[in-house]
Amino acid sequence: MRVLLGAVGAGVLGYGAWLLWAQVTWEADFVLPLGGWLVAGPILHDWVLTPLTTLGGLLLARTLPRPWRTTVVAGLVTTGVLLLVGIPLLTRPMPAAPNPGLDDRDYLPGLLLYLAVFWVLLLGATAGYVAAVAQRRRRPDASEAGGR
Repeated sequence: MRVLLGAVGAGVLGYGAWLLWAQVTWEADFVLPLGGWLVAGPILHDWVLTPLTTLGGLLLARTLPRPWRTTVVAGLVTTGVLLLVGIPLLTRPMPAAPNPGLDDRDYLPGLLLYLAVFWVLLLGATAGYVAAVAQRRRRPDASEAGGR
């Protein structure tokens, strides 16, 4: 199974490299930013972003009470992934010709709205869970009320 997964991964990597090779113009104003993305991106991810995320998750796990720690840590990881995916759309114009309906809008308000709705639903669901557990603890058990 490992060999099969490794072969599929190598094939996908090769296909991506082939697609990238076809788009590169090999001019200095294109190759330098491309090199930055291909070299600095993995370094920043593996040596900066991942350790900071791990430390933040550990600190939150030690400071937040039980039902909230999972919610907040999962929400922060989801927010971080969404921001990483959305950064190219927020920071630079589209490198290719416009595709009608895809890049003809401002992405920042949509991203902020999505994050606001996501956090309200996530925290609201956890608050509902906490309230339900608290209500169950306050209600006497049937065995304690005379066996009824």
